[in-house]
Amino acid sequence: MMDPTFDQWVSSTSYPTLFKVDRQVYVDLTRAFPGLGDVTRRQDELPLWVRACGLRLELQIPGRQLAWIRRADGGWLANCVCWPVSANGQSRLRMQLWVEPHALTPLRDQADGLI
Repeated sequence: MMDPTFDQWVSSTSYPTLFKVDRQVYVDLTRAFPGLGDVTRRQDELPLWVRACGLRLELQIPGRQLAWIRRADGGWLANCVCWPVSANGQSRLRMQLWVEPHALTPLRDQADGLI
């Protein structure tokens, strides 16, 4: 069964545009969130509860790529999920992203992950 994310997508067998994959990747979050590296607020000005409990977004985070989809302009987007944690490590959430191919780095010794 296909992931519910894709259940409304119709892909022709003659000209497929959706390719389901399953592979471990590193996601460059600076490509998904360009302002991530620009910290304009000093950390010592933040309340302690924000620094302790806020969502921690690393510049690169491990995740899983779930699919490739072909865009109408000929380019590609990768669907991936990652699980960032809170600064204190007590919380985590599932973050689903659509990113350009250059935002992903496959783990070494992995095939293309096509299913």
